[in-house]
Amino acid sequence: MRIYVQPEGYLRIVSPTRNVKPILKSKEQWILKNLEKVEKGKILASRGFPLFGKFYEVWSCPRTKIFTDVICVSNLESLKRIIKKELKKKVEEIIGKRAEQIGKRPNKVFIRVQRNKWGSCSSKGNLSLNITLAALPEDLLDYVITHELAHLVELNHSKRFWKLVAKAHPDYKKKREELKLWWVIVNNNELWKKILGE
Repeated sequence: MRIYVQPEGYLRIVSPTRNVKPILKSKEQWILKNLEKVEKGKILASRGFPLFGKFYEVWSCPRTKIFTDVICVSNLESLKRIIKKELKKKVEEIIGKRAEQIGKRPNKVFIRVQRNKWGSCSSKGNLSLNITLAALPEDLLDYVITHELAHLVELNHSKRFWKLVAKAHPDYKKKREELKLWWVIVNNNELWKKILGE
């Protein structure tokens, strides 16, 4: 049986049996801990628009532009373009730094809207990165890119894979936990939901 706490705060249970009560009872603390994380994420999501770890106030303006504390938005497409451009710059910087450590560079990098993951690596050596990575603080963005670059060497999550990741991010377990909170923040933020087409 698998139990998922969705970013919206509801449980998704996949079970071969209908009698899930005993298993839910045994997982009660885990469920409560994750529901608390969802509530915290929802509160943070309402603080503004998260971009590279900072929460911005959003204004409607004739021209889309990012200022120190405010993002002026004329339309969604122009905001998406600016986010992709800024994200691409940061991704290229990180790849330049981390590819040497990992020992491989990706063939191509795509930034797109993805529904259920931060990124992926294909067997052809291409990285597909979720535009929502732009919400993350730079250390978490660096971790996700490093994680995907490590898949260029190991397409699975073997011990060898995690050793590669740990070279750059010895605290990767902590970062994986932080990413869960950011997933909730992004999926509960009204402007990100519009960007994702929800």
